[in-house]
Amino acid sequence: MNIALKMLGQEQYITNRQGEPEFIVLPVEAYRQLIKFIEDYGLGLAIREAENDTRYSKEAALRFVENEN
Repeated sequence: MNIALKMLGQEQYITNRQGEPEFIVLPVEAYRQLIKFIEDYGLGLAIREAENDTRYSKEAALRFVENEN
């Protein structure tokens, strides 16, 4: 099971004077998992967008990326 899911319910809320939540405090590991999920999601969107780009073939783009590292 994903560690962030295990930590669900451990978040804490910081509220304003009206009692409305303004900030959420997360365990560090849950925060790291959340950031990783967001980055992976963004990468997936970028890949999907790039797959429709006709300037380079997928193979040419992969060769380019491999040569940059």
